[in-house]
Amino acid sequence: MTAKRFLAGIASATRREIGRITTNREYCAVIWWLPLGIILFFALFFSQEVVGALPIAIVDEDNSSLSRKAVSMIRATPQTAIVQEYADMESARTALLRGRIVGIIEFQKGFAKSFLAGRSAEIVFYDSGANISTNSLSAKGVHTAITSLGVGIALQRAEMEGSAPDRAMAEVMPIGVSTYGLFNPWLNYAYYVAPCFIVMVLIIATMLSTIYSVGSELRYGTSTAWLRSGEGSLIGAVAGKLIPSTLSLWLLSVVAGILIFSIFGAPMQGSLGMLVAGTIALIMAYQAVALFVVALTASFRLSLSLGGGYSVLAFTFSGVTFPTIAMLSWIQPLTMLFPYTYFMRLYIDQAVRGSAWWHSMQDIAAMLLFCLLPLLAFGRLKRVSTNRKFWRRL
Repeated sequence: MTAKRFLAGIASATRREIGRITTNREYCAVIWWLPLGIILFFALFFSQEVVGALPIAIVDEDNSSLSRKAVSMIRATPQTAIVQEYADMESARTALLRGRIVGIIEFQKGFAKSFLAGRSAEIVFYDSGANISTNSLSAKGVHTAITSLGVGIALQRAEMEGSAPDRAMAEVMPIGVSTYGLFNPWLNYAYYVAPCFIVMVLIIATMLSTIYSVGSELRYGTSTAWLRSGEGSLIGAVAGKLIPSTLSLWLLSVVAGILIFSIFGAPMQGSLGMLVAGTIALIMAYQAVALFVVALTASFRLSLSLGGGYSVLAFTFSGVTFPTIAMLSWIQPLTMLFPYTYFMRLYIDQAVRGSAWWHSMQDIAAMLLFCLLPLLAFGRLKRVSTNRKFWRRL
């Protein structure tokens, strides 16, 4: 086949695919409208930059000026919001079990008396333990407020006993700890969690739209017409089929990028070019996996199920929610089976950490390796596309 005929085949297959996208509402919804709607939903969902004002309850059995001072300081912390003060623990416990609050602070009787007598005074904080994020944030707010209260009172006592302010501070806090967030000091969810979900939507759209594009040719018995549109070249037919969806998905990623970097104001510390290249490599990698799955199963329904499951599993194994280095040793290699893992590593390195551009070349190379998968199944894909026994199957 001459190069001119090969290019003519790609152009013909591309025109045919554009016609299928524009006339098929299901196809158009899978490749554009549904993922766009979900991305916009996540944009709205993460519009609040940081988590705050978590509802907690107070049980003040001491009812002293010191306990009331502590309550006012806790109320001033951005992480917590005291929504109710209960007279006893049983009422507060009922509210916790019903999900109205995330924690309970108890000031037991004799709290102020013990503190003023120089004995250890204890404030008890109960959390539900049902949600790690809310528990850690609420506990952090309570701990910060109570620590500040204790240090402030101890500092006043030391100064009243004649210590100079600097010396009093050294006596109260002989060792200080300074904590610096190097790459996300704002602790902004929109800078980290939102991109994870938005990229997940992009890869699911890529996987399912590619499976629908190729699998529907088998499902409705139009695969021979598809191959003819590529002038008899399977590679030309595949290339022409994927070009429109690749451009559509890339435009979808541009919309996502505008949301993340312009609307959310997420930092872009490294190379934007590497991030764009990584996005294209990610789309191509999941298209390749989708082609491989369709060729292997020759079943529209089974390939959609496997493709959807494979896409969703990527989030679990990527290390976004549970650190990869903390996984069991035999599970860690499984993280390399998903292009999403490499892209999120590239995103964090380039956008958040500001690593050198060449540092992410290995991640792009790893994603491009997935593009070799269809080569293993091209023979199988051509056979199922030309053999009637594989047509019109669920």
